[in-house]
Order: sequence, then structure tokens, then C-alpha cells
Amino acid sequence: MALLSISVGVAFFVVAIIWFGFSAIFGQMENSGFAYGFILGMFPAFISLVLIVPSTLYRTVFVFAYKPEQTLKEKVILSLGLFITLLCFSALIKLIYT
Repeated sequence: MALLSISVGVAFFVVAIIWFGFSAIFGQMENSGFAYGFILGMFPAFISLVLIVPSTLYRTVFVFAYKPEQTLKEKVILSLGLFITLLCFSALIKLIYT
């Protein structure tokens, strides 16, 4: 179940990154819709973090505690979850100390 949550969260994260990219590239700073595009991009980003961070932490503890055999797909999903969780925590630390 944790792997499914991480997979869905990664999909939402990719949608949010694409959304931010299109908003930044094709948006006009003078237009009020520019900020609205970024605000709408926060929803999939927030949903992805809610799905990824707890599931990744749970799955990481499970893997270290029980050491199950994992397929390549499970290792890739867990690695993506750990990467996004690391990005989230590093962004929070940067926000705290600046």
C-alpha cells in the first residue's frame, strides 16, 4: 500500500512540476492569471507531499527492519520517494533558517 501511495504521489509531483513549468514559460508577469496558475499548481504539489512523505518514511523503516527482497520496480519507487522527501525536508530547513 505504501508503494501505491508513493507512486500516485510521484505522479502528482510530476504534474505539479509540469504545471509550474508551463506557468513560468508561457505566463505573462503583468497578467493576474500568472499568479493564479502558480496557486493552482500548489494543489497537486501539496497532495503529492501528503502522499509521499509518510508512505516513504513508513516503507523505509519497514525495509530496514525486515529486509525483504525487493524487485527493481519497488527499489525505484522507494528511491523516488526518498528523493522527493529529501527535497521537501531540505526546503523546509531552508525556510526555517532564512
